[in-house]
Amino acid sequence: MEVDLLISMIEKWQKKTRRRLLGYGVSYMFPGINEWIFFTLKIVFALIVFGIMSKAGIIIGIAASIAGFFTPDILMYISNSADNDAMLPDIESMYDIMKIQARAGVFIQDSLMDCYISTSNKRLKAAILELCNQIGTNKTMEEAVDNFSRKFSNRHIDVLCIVLTQAQSSGKTVQILSDMNEQINQLRHQRAKKDEGKLERKIEILELMIFVGILAIGVLAMGNEIFNMMKF
Repeated sequence: MEVDLLISMIEKWQKKTRRRLLGYGVSYMFPGINEWIFFTLKIVFALIVFGIMSKAGIIIGIAASIAGFFTPDILMYISNSADNDAMLPDIESMYDIMKIQARAGVFIQDSLMDCYISTSNKRLKAAILELCNQIGTNKTMEEAVDNFSRKFSNRHIDVLCIVLTQAQSSGKTVQILSDMNEQINQLRHQRAKKDEGKLERKIEILELMIFVGILAIGVLAMGNEIFNMMKF
């Protein structure tokens, strides 16, 4: 009974880790990676950090190794967050393309191929191409969209996948995409806020560099004055 419980827990961990690796883009960056390789990487990080920090004490080494063990998870989260920011313009463009072409009577599958052509983000572009290929084979639209959704941990793509599924099942593509105007506006607002935040950070860094430069000149001048006074 305990063995069965352990096996069940391991299987759940494997499934959860595989989904995270796929959804956070790790499987895209490192195609050969799996849950066991990732776990081994975490162990290696922990051992390296322990080897470095244990010189300051065993307790410190153990505490640091715990942080080292979770470092790959943190890096994975940061990488996916950066990818999500980079995808915003392309996701916004996908909404626009599908909305315009739906009004012109273009099938959603053909719109997706145009989305692929206009997309610049490599991770998103590769996923859209696979989505188009799966729709063109014997997979249903629902299956293809579900596989596409699993490749990301991005709320905007989740909403986009819901739109694709509903538009296909209901046949009311134009109406559904028209109802997504608010979603598109939110995307634009979020992108504008991020761009504004980046500009503000650049200005802050520039101001800090100027302040440090002025401070350094002042300290140098003061040091020179003190040196000259000491000579006399």
